[in-house]
Amino acid sequence: MRRGVSSMSGASTAEAPGRGTLPATAGTLVIGLGNPVLGDDGVGWLVVRRADARWAEARRARAPGVDFDLLAVGGLALMERLVGARRAILVDAVLTGLDPAGTVRLLEPGTIPGRDATHLDSPHDVTLRTALELGRTLGAALPDEIAIVTIEAQRVGEFTERLTPAVAAAVPGAVEQVLALLGDR
Repeated sequence: MRRGVSSMSGASTAEAPGRGTLPATAGTLVIGLGNPVLGDDGVGWLVVRRADARWAEARRARAPGVDFDLLAVGGLALMERLVGARRAILVDAVLTGLDPAGTVRLLEPGTIPGRDATHLDSPHDVTLRTALELGRTLGAALPDEIAIVTIEAQRVGEFTERLTPAVAAAVPGAVEQVLALLGDR
């Protein structure tokens, strides 16, 4: 297990010249973002864990070409994890105040609603959009297709593993959104 990453799929690693070991990813990468001990911030992990279980159950075994992962970072570290994937689905809590708690939305990287979008746009790192632009400028093989499933949070930063009721109620819908995005690919 790498620091900051809890790989659910047991993805193999490959040497990248001058870079050490990077995760080898094929096809689609589904990443849950957040911190499971900070209240609603952990919803991304919960959604991806449940989507992973449903995907494996539906396929009777993990479908090749789809990896599930959990990260507690954003910005450049997230961009680095995306290297090698054909497409990516990111799941994260957002705290925008634009929607009621528990609202599930499907976004693209250019439509992330500002710095309050937790791991997608952290004040401690560059934004996801900037990280992707930098990675592409440097020639990184980044996904052409990135879908972002967000769940409007009510409380993040409170030391608890419990989600607020509205966010907990949104989990099944967010799981269905992820599975719909995976489709039959």
